[in-house]
Amino acid sequence: MNLSVRYSVKALCAAALLAMVSGCATFGEPLPPAPSLVDIVESSKAGQSPQQIIERMQRSRAVYRLPASELAKLREQGVSDQVIDYMQRVHFDAIRFEESLRVRSFYGPGFGPWGPAFGWRDPFWPHRRF
Repeated sequence: MNLSVRYSVKALCAAALLAMVSGCATFGEPLPPAPSLVDIVESSKAGQSPQQIIERMQRSRAVYRLPASELAKLREQGVSDQVIDYMQRVHFDAIRFEESLRVRSFYGPGFGPWGPAFGWRDPFWPHRRF
């Protein structure tokens, strides 16, 4: 192979690698910090609408994994039902998403507990003797 061709192939590979690495570094802007429970209570007491509080939580993609007793305390401290319902709904959505990832990684890509990609698989296939 010609020496100039080798250098051009190396330069092309280096440029592609540089483009990939720089693309990962500028993937997106960082998320704002999630409002703490104290911030949510203070915002509710200050008169912020439930929709404004929910928008802050949505922008930060916050998930609050709270037991029912903590949600009841938030309600007693003046947090509206809309905000509490949103917090609980996001928590359940996160659980569903994590479970779907767990099941998918357990069975492998394209497979579910009932066989490959919407098809049926004989569970006794490896042990059958015809």
